[in-house]
Amino acid sequence: MKVIIVNPSIKLMPSKDVQILIKKICDYFLSKKVRNKRLLIEKKELSVVFLSSVKMQKINKQFRNLNKPTDILSFASIDPQSLGELLLCIDVLKKQAKSQKHSLRLEISYMLIHGILHLLGYDHEISLNEEKLMFRIQDRCFKKLSLVSKWG
Repeated sequence: MKVIIVNPSIKLMPSKDVQILIKKICDYFLSKKVRNKRLLIEKKELSVVFLSSVKMQKINKQFRNLNKPTDILSFASIDPQSLGELLLCIDVLKKQAKSQKHSLRLEISYMLIHGILHLLGYDHEISLNEEKLMFRIQDRCFKKLSLVSKWG
C-alpha cells in the first residue's frame, strides 16, 4: 500500500519510518481475524496528515462538533483505491506522550494502529463491548510489533 504523507516532520518521525510502520501494522492485521481485512489488500493507498492544534480543532468541530483538538481522526475515502486518511495532531500527541511517559514516536505509532482500526470499521465510541474489542486488538498489535523497543 502506498502511504502518502502530508506535512511530514523528519525530526519527529521520518516519512520512511511511518511507511515501514504502516506496512508492519497492515501485515499484522492481515495475519489476524479482523474486520474488513480485505480492504488492506484491495486498497492501494493511505494518506497520513500531520496537523497543528488549530487546524485539528477546526476539523474536529466541523465533523464531530467538538471544539477542541484531538489526537487522531480517521476518514474513509470515497476513492475506491484509497483506504482513507488519518489526521494526526502533533501538539496533542506530544502532550499524550508526556503524560504516558514515553516518546512521541511511540505515541504516533500507537495512534496509527488506532486510526487504521477505525478505517477497518472498529469504533470504540459506539459501545463498551466495541471499545474493549478495539483496544484489545490495538494493544496486541502494539505489543506484537515490539514497538516499545523498535520505535520508542
